[in-house]
Amino acid sequence: MNADPQAANGHTAHTDSPGVICFNGTRIANKRVAMFLECLQRDGYTVRLFAFPRHRWVLDKSEQPLDVRGTGRWSARIGAPHRRGICAVFCFHWLVLPVALLWSVWYRVPLIYDEHDFYEMNSLEGTGGRWKTRLSSLAVHWTHRICLPWVTLTTCIHMAGGILQEHLRRMTSNVLEMHNYPSVVWRNSAQPQPSEQPLSFVYIGGVWREKGVGASAEAFLGLPAELRAKAELHIFGTGDAELIRWLRAQSGIVVHNEIVPQDFRRFVQGRRCVGLAVLAGTPRFLLYGTNCTKLWEYYALGMPVIGTCVGEFPQHIEAAGLGLLIDETLSWQQLRDAMAVLVNAPERCAEMSARALSLMRQPSMTWEAEWAKVRATGLLPEVS
Repeated sequence: MNADPQAANGHTAHTDSPGVICFNGTRIANKRVAMFLECLQRDGYTVRLFAFPRHRWVLDKSEQPLDVRGTGRWSARIGAPHRRGICAVFCFHWLVLPVALLWSVWYRVPLIYDEHDFYEMNSLEGTGGRWKTRLSSLAVHWTHRICLPWVTLTTCIHMAGGILQEHLRRMTSNVLEMHNYPSVVWRNSAQPQPSEQPLSFVYIGGVWREKGVGASAEAFLGLPAELRAKAELHIFGTGDAELIRWLRAQSGIVVHNEIVPQDFRRFVQGRRCVGLAVLAGTPRFLLYGTNCTKLWEYYALGMPVIGTCVGEFPQHIEAAGLGLLIDETLSWQQLRDAMAVLVNAPERCAEMSARALSLMRQPSMTWEAEWAKVRATGLLPEVS
């Protein structure tokens, strides 16, 4: 965890900065939560983050280091202690939504709740028996049904056809979609891909078979020897320990653990890369819209992408001329053939790369533009 206050983005909050209370269901701040925290810090707010004491604290997924002044069993403090009082409450998980609601009522401040997964559906796909997952989904539903009408603003990811937004609007009218586009620092880090380099297939994210990591390795290992000599496979992330051990034992496959976004961007610079976003056809993945962060991060760095036919991927990848698609069954043979096509067609890769860079240069394709939607509501006071 990076806690260097001098490296924090924007102007670090001071003791006279307004405070924001945040609640999360775990001490791991995922990429979207980390970006909310980074924007609050950049805009001059001090943050107190409360979380259930699950896992260890992970607060390093933001693009710029958070000014973490201390962590305890239940909370972390970002920025100097505030003295101007609480101006807002943020909630990042349904499990702590009732507590966040009580705090917002106590302090008489707005409550902003971010639904960064389709939690009712996610619970149905969780581990455990049929009754356990069904009860979990019902718990999510009734928590939403009771609490959301009292939430000031509900933000959510964009899933295919806006299905999550419409689902939440059955319980509250104040719903704002926020696309998982990357911070502007990603496109600012992009460099033209070199023409005389081996082609690196890269994946960043959780190392799980349902996210195509196993199929990606099998496809790469299935390439003819003459094509494998012109390619590499790099996996960035943590997850299934057994799968990671198997990956490390394979020739030509490199696993990078415990990395932060800056490490990944530095790795890509000076290399010719293709991003992998091969998701299995689970009910939730079949509804993916713009909420696959890695897809947009790949594009921002000028990478073509190999993806699967899930959700809105066909229009965002193949129809846009930015990559190739395989079936959501994760056929390693189809993936091998797609890899072979791109290894054999450097000119085609270069054209896709140029189109990706052009797309991500649009002002609307950044997280900063998405955060501006929240600021435009006027719920957060200006910090002088």
